[in-house]
Amino acid sequence: MIVHGFAGNDLYPARFGASQRLLGLYRGLARGHETHVLAQVPNRHPGPVSLEVSGIRVRRARAWYTAIAWRLERARLAPDAIVALAHDLAAGALRASLPGTPDVVIADLALAGVLSEARGALRVYHAHNVELDHFRTAGPRVLGRGFWAQVVRSIEARACAAADLVTVTGASDAERMHEEYGVPPARLLVIPNGYDETAVRPPSVEERSAARAAFGFESDETVALFLGSDVPHNRSALTELLARGLPDAGTRVRVLVVGGVSRALAASHDARIVSRPETDDLRTALHAADVGLNPALSGSGSNVKLPTYLAAGLAVVTTPHGVRGYETLMDAVEIVPLEKFGVRLAAAPRGWHARGAAPPTALARHAWGALGEHWGERLGERVRARLGAAATPPTADAPREVRA
Repeated sequence: MIVHGFAGNDLYPARFGASQRLLGLYRGLARGHETHVLAQVPNRHPGPVSLEVSGIRVRRARAWYTAIAWRLERARLAPDAIVALAHDLAAGALRASLPGTPDVVIADLALAGVLSEARGALRVYHAHNVELDHFRTAGPRVLGRGFWAQVVRSIEARACAAADLVTVTGASDAERMHEEYGVPPARLLVIPNGYDETAVRPPSVEERSAARAAFGFESDETVALFLGSDVPHNRSALTELLARGLPDAGTRVRVLVVGGVSRALAASHDARIVSRPETDDLRTALHAADVGLNPALSGSGSNVKLPTYLAAGLAVVTTPHGVRGYETLMDAVEIVPLEKFGVRLAAAPRGWHARGAAPPTALARHAWGALGEHWGERLGERVRARLGAAATPPTADAPREVRA
């Protein structure tokens, strides 16, 4: 099976949730299928244009208008989701940029215009979120939000209508796609978020000691890790965590913030907080930590950080909103209101690795490779069903085409 993917973000290096999902799922797909992915990158991306990573043949595409969309959002005039409207005009050229005749065409929202051009292939809209819900609860604070919400809705509605199958990250998103856009259950497929099983694991004693020394943490301190890219809902969550979640944590709790969201701490002088910018390798931060924090209060989809924390052996403290999409992992995490985070951290919770226990049974099913392979199996079933239906001759009672 030949798969053509059209990704709204670069796949490699996978520094934040969307890229981690893209790289992980396509890596799993590439284990059994010829997989080509066009990745939209910033206009000034240094390249290279083409590369192969984990069996995925990636072609990066630059477009000058993406910079305009980014500047409009920074100026609070329009969300950068409007870049999808410009991509629609280039859909034919984008489709033609990948080699071969695909059996499956997969597209993120920004590039979903290619689905209408994908005649003969199984067309899949890959939804990282219910974008309308995400925009309303966690989107950029642009002028005329009500108007722009309707624009986002129209873009998402067209993507759902053009697709033979809509892939979502959880059951709640599937329900919303059905409610908001009328996508029938038979055209919805849940592929949850996961973790990189090729890189994330608990540390050895030596690795843990070295990692904590690198950050200057004492052996008796409880280190709570918050991973996040620099997007509105992560900035809001971090602000609320520091204001409402830490006052009861005590003096032996340190908070390690890693990722683009650390820019929000530029003016902070709190000695309990250590921050680091985004990095290609999270292992040192994961190995230094005791607890993974997921203080999510808004947004759609699910948070990639949660299974990553668990795979590293950490205890996980999350809000109820933060556990959406992870029904099978709920027994493995502590679910508390944000105001109770400090109390739980003061109790120095220990993860499964620190307790000498086995990892949660359901965790292995969230490995990206396994999820991608499962996605490929389900897509293959759909392709074979379409081919079978096309090859089935009409019955004697069925109307036949009549041409003049």
